[in-house]
Parts: sequence; structure tokens; C-alpha cells
Amino acid sequence: MMEQARNLKKMMQPPQDSAIRVLTVTSAKGGVGKSSVAVNLAIALSRRGKRPLIVDTDFGLANIDVMLGVKPKYDLYSVVKDRVDVREAVVSGLYGVQFISGGSGVEELLNLGDHDLQRIIRNLMCLDDIADCIIFDTGAGITENILRLICASHETLLVTTPEPTSFMDAYALVKIVGKRDIRPSIQLVVNRAETDREAEAAMEGFIRIAGKYTGMTIHPLGYILRDDNMVRAVKLQVPLLISYPNSKAAYNFDRLAASFLQSPVAEAPGMKGFIKRLFGRVGESEA
Repeated sequence: MMEQARNLKKMMQPPQDSAIRVLTVTSAKGGVGKSSVAVNLAIALSRRGKRPLIVDTDFGLANIDVMLGVKPKYDLYSVVKDRVDVREAVVSGLYGVQFISGGSGVEELLNLGDHDLQRIIRNLMCLDDIADCIIFDTGAGITENILRLICASHETLLVTTPEPTSFMDAYALVKIVGKRDIRPSIQLVVNRAETDREAEAAMEGFIRIAGKYTGMTIHPLGYILRDDNMVRAVKLQVPLLISYPNSKAAYNFDRLAASFLQSPVAEAPGMKGFIKRLFGRVGESEA
């Protein structure tokens, strides 16, 4: 009887925090190649011995499964509604890339009751045996849920292109984030640049303007040159690093992964702080 009581007490103890690194990939404007960046970065990280897990949070418009050529049985909405374990929603896509599809229940996921919330938290905190980096791929736009993910994550990759409209939308996102109590770590990725010089000039200009007018420190992570093979890869439903491994964009993604792994993390990786910030609405501006 005493042994059963000890086992029960042990089961009720909160799990130890993991060393999972939480990354959000976002863009204020649609059509900048954000999901392609998330998928190919995950593949590049996997090739370097890491265990990335993509969580597609573009709810209702999830497309990571399409890009990886896999149709998942469960998604995050299933986890909430059908009470399946979050591990059952993890799918091993092509080339060993793991992902969880978002489904369509975004509001329900972020407004759970205490019991369901604790169940999800316990599952997420125990994924360190299959993942050491969780990559949240957000939808386009500037929504409260996206802002919460950005502020909760250890770091954020802000994807933009050299086009003025893309730049302005990305700047608007940085400006809003800069007004929050918590200032997250944001790293800039310029996609579809015509030349190395254009990409470097774009990164330098954006970082300078953002720093001057928002007070935010944006770090340059890298860039992806325009490559027609990116479009071909999406049509094939085979990621660029697999379908066109010798392309110039594939080379850029490999460098991007190297830069990401070498970049310092402002906060020690772990799920406890992330979960607390995400569900505790930490970082909202005071009225």
C-alpha cells in the first residue's frame, strides 16, 4: 500500500524541465516563403545531428504536411477535442522531419481549462526524447496569438523579402513587439534576394531602421537567394534540400542552419518558461 502511495505521488510530481530550444518562424506578410524556410531549416538542422520538430500553427491553412507530402491522422485540434496524446499527433514526414499539424482549433488550444492545460504541458515538456528544437511556423499577419508565440519563444526568425511592402509589414510587427513588456530575441532572414549584396544591404537597412525607431535590437541570421528551384520543390512536394541539394538556395539554407546553431540564446532553453509566458499572457502592454 505504501509503495502504491509513493508511486502515485511520483506520478503527480511535475516533470523536470527539458533543454528544448523553442523557435518561432514568422512574417507579417504572406507569400514570403516562411514555411519553406521553416521546413528546409529543419532538414538542415537534422542533417547536423539535431532533432527538430515543426509545429504548424497556421491554423486552418496548415501546409507543412503538404510540403512534406504527408497527410497526418491527428493534429493539435485532435489533441484538444479527442484527447489523444500529443505524441500521437507527431508525424515523421519525409526525410525524418517531424511535425505536428495545426488543424483548425487555435482558440480552443490557447483557452484550455486547467486540467486539459496541465495535460498538454506535461506532454510538451516530455518531448525532449524526440526533439531538441521545436519550430513554430506561424500564419501570416499580426495577430495576438502570433505575438504571444513570439514573446514566449527563446528566439524568433523574422522572414522578409527585399520588397518594400514586405519590409514595411515586418517593420510594423517589430514596432508592435517593441511596445511589449518582454522584448524577445529576433533574428532576421531575408528571402528571395537577387544578389548577396542586395541581401546584405537589406538586412543592414532593416536592422538600422528598426533600432532607430523602435529601440529593438534585431540580429542578422542570414539570407536565401532567389532560386527557381524553390518553386519547383513546392510543386513536387519535396523540400528544396532534398529535391535540389546542389542549388544556390540549398547552400544558403545550410549556412542558415550553421548560423542558427552558433547564435547565442538569450535564455537557457527549456519548456517551463516558454509555457508560462505563452499561457500566462506575459508581455502584454499595460493599459
